[in-house]
Formats: sequence, structure tokens, C-alpha cells
Amino acid sequence: MNAESQQPANPGLKTRLIEVATELLARPRDMKLPTMRAIAKSAGVAPGAAYRHFDSQDELFLAVVTNLFGQLEVSIQKAVQSAQSSEEAIMSTCLAYATWGTQNSGGFQLLFETTDDLNLQATAQRPGVHLIDQLAVLLATPDLPTADDYVRATRLWTSVHGLVSLRIHKLGMTWPVALESEIESLVRVILAK
Repeated sequence: MNAESQQPANPGLKTRLIEVATELLARPRDMKLPTMRAIAKSAGVAPGAAYRHFDSQDELFLAVVTNLFGQLEVSIQKAVQSAQSSEEAIMSTCLAYATWGTQNSGGFQLLFETTDDLNLQATAQRPGVHLIDQLAVLLATPDLPTADDYVRATRLWTSVHGLVSLRIHKLGMTWPVALESEIESLVRVILAK
């Protein structure tokens, strides 16, 4: 044992350490992307090869986000194709979003649980935000969406997102209701208002 561990504990210091650790751990932080060198190595190519296709790590990140977003969009479009009503389309959209998110947890986190990249904001390609527009149109059908439709659409998207996020992060938790039933209940509550 060293000399410090033999000294009596300082309760004030212990409290201060907890406070400082809380401050540091509770700060929002950007996701650390793998370096171009690490990506190239994992792809089995020289780092220079990666730079021949992407000028920067940010450009590659934008391509990854676009790819993942495209996969989610295809899932939603396939799910909505057979919908016979706007209510079925809303249900299908929400269920497809939730299913894709739980089956692609890393991609979901990258799209929706990291700080928006400034390039995405500049190009209006912020993943998920367009779902609010789509849901508002479906909620308003056959009329044009109102401010209330946008509020309900935002409430619906954020609620479904929360369900997915909790199912991703609360490992080992037994969920008493299947995801599909949870989504159906949630959509019905929001549609009833």
C-alpha cells in the first residue's frame, strides 16, 4: 500500500471528486470517429487509398450518415407501400423506424444520438427531421398540415425515438410488451388527440 491509501479518508474530498466527475461525465460530447488510417487498415488498403475517395474524415462521415439514412428510408418506404389509410401509414412508418433502430443500434445511435454535423445542417439532411414533415402530412390527410399536426408529429417521432433508444441502451431489461404492441399503443394515443 502506498502512503496515500493509509491516510484517513477525507469526506470533503470524496464529495468534491464525485462533483467533478459528475460534471465531466455529464457534458455532451461528440462521438469520436475512427481515423482515416484506422478505416483504411480495416478495409485492407493503404491510408492514401481512402484519401483518393474522400478528401477528409468529415466527408467520409457524411457519406456514412447518408448511407445509413438511405437504409432507414428504404425500410420505411417498403413498410408504407401496402398501407390502405393514413393511420396505417403512420403506424407502418413508426414501426419501421423502431424496427430498423433496434436491429441497427449502432447506425441508429450514429444517426440520432450524436450531435448534428454542421455539414448536415447546411444541406438540410438532418436525419429524422423529415419524418416530422411526413408524419404531419399523414396526420392532416386529406388537408394541409396545421401547426397542431406538426406538434403531434414531433411528439410521435420523439416518443418512438425514446422507445428505441431505451431498448438499445437498457441491456438485459425484460420488456413486458413487444415493440410492435408498444408502437401501436403509442400511435393510437397520439392519434386520439
